[in-house]
Amino acid sequence: MRLIQFNLRIFSFVFLFILGCQTTIYSQKDYAKRILDTLCSPRYDGRGYVNNGDIHASEFLREELMRLGVVPMKRQTFFQDYDLGGVNTFPYDIEVVLDNDTLVPGANYLVHPYSGTIQGEFDIVEVNSANWYTQFNETLDWKLSEREHKIYLLNFTDVADNKKRGEIKEIAYKAMNYFPCIWIAKNKQMFSVGRGEMPYPLVMIDSADYHGGSKAKLKINNKFIPDYMSRNVIGMIPGKQKKKYIVFSAHYDHLGRMGSAYFPGANDNASGCSMLLSLAKYYMENPAEYSIVFCFFSGEEAGLEGSKFFVEHPFFKLKQVKFVLNVDIMGGASDGITVVNATKHPEEYERMVKINEEMGLIKQVKKRGPTHNSDHYYFSEKGVPAFFIYSMGTVRNYHDVYDTAENTPLDKFDEVQELLIKFVKTL
Repeated sequence: MRLIQFNLRIFSFVFLFILGCQTTIYSQKDYAKRILDTLCSPRYDGRGYVNNGDIHASEFLREELMRLGVVPMKRQTFFQDYDLGGVNTFPYDIEVVLDNDTLVPGANYLVHPYSGTIQGEFDIVEVNSANWYTQFNETLDWKLSEREHKIYLLNFTDVADNKKRGEIKEIAYKAMNYFPCIWIAKNKQMFSVGRGEMPYPLVMIDSADYHGGSKAKLKINNKFIPDYMSRNVIGMIPGKQKKKYIVFSAHYDHLGRMGSAYFPGANDNASGCSMLLSLAKYYMENPAEYSIVFCFFSGEEAGLEGSKFFVEHPFFKLKQVKFVLNVDIMGGASDGITVVNATKHPEEYERMVKINEEMGLIKQVKKRGPTHNSDHYYFSEKGVPAFFIYSMGTVRNYHDVYDTAENTPLDKFDEVQELLIKFVKTL
C-alpha cells in the first residue's frame, strides 16, 4: 500500500509538473496575443504618423516595460526622441468613384504614398497597349492646359513582361508632377510611407475591382509634415555582467492611416513587439549572464530611421554588444524561420540550427545572406554581430489592411522564443 501511495504521489507530481510547464508555455503566447491585439487596435491608428499613432504606441510600450519591471537605460527615460524628417500623410477622408461605383480605400485601391491633393470630377482617358503611342506619347508636353479636366487611366494588365509594365508605371510616377493618374494593378499593391509629396495623386486600383468607366470623381487630401518628431523605446534588464549586452530589437511603427482605412500591422510588426515583451517577461524571472536590452524602434517603415539614429547615438558602446537579435514578422512560424546574416556569422547560425535539431522546436532554420531591409542593418554596418529573424508560414498579409490581429495566429511563437532563449545562453 505504501508503495502504491508513493507511486501515486510521484505520478501526481509528474502530472502537475507537466501541466505547470504547459500552462507556462501557453501563458507566454496568451500574453503575446494580448499585446498584439492592443497594438493593432484602432486607438493607435496603425502606429503611423496620422494622429501621432506611433507616439501613442510608444507610451503603451513604456507602460508595459515598467509594469514588467524593466528599467530605462539613460536619464531615467525609456524614450530616445529624434527628428524623423518629412512624411506624407492622408488624415482626411478620401474618395474615388468611377461612374457610380464607389471604391473602398485599402480594399479596392491605394493612393501612392507621395500623392498630392486633388478634388473634382474628371473625364477618364484610358491608355492601354492598343493606343499607347497615339494617345499617351502625344502628351509628352505634359504641361498643356487641355488636360485640366482629364485623368489618365493606365491599363496594361495584358502586358506579361513585368519589366515592361514597370517601365510604363515609372511614367505614371513622373506624371504625378503634372496631372492625376490611375494605375490598374495586376499584382498585389502594398502601401508604404511617403517621404515627400508630389503635386498630383496616383490612384492604384486592383484589376479585379476595375469595371471600366468614363468619369472619375476624386477627393484626395494629403498633409505633408516636414519635420516629424518620433522616438525609440529602450529598456534594459541588468545581467551579472552589466557592461556586456544582448540586444533584442523590433520596430513598432507601421503605416498608419489612409483616409478611413488603417493598417493594423499585426504580422509586421506588432508580432515582433509581442516577442520582445514576452522575452522581457521571461528574463525578469530568469536573469541572464549579460544585460538584456530591448530596443523598440520607430521609423523602420520610413527607411530604418529609428535604428539608424540609435546606432549613431547609442546608449552604450557598440563594442560591448555580444549579439543583436532583430525580430521582424513573427506572426506565424509553422514553416520555421529565416535567419538573415547567417552566411556572415556561420558559427552562430550552425549553433542555432543544432539547438533546433536537438530540441525539435520548429520545422527549419533557413539560411539567408545579408540584407538591408530591417533594423539589424546599421548594427551590422558598424561591425556588431546581428541576426534578422523572420517567420515563415501561412501568414501572407503584408503592408495591407488585412494584416490584422485576427489573421495573425502566432503559430510556433513559444517554440521560436525558446530557440532564442537557448541561443542566447550559448553566447
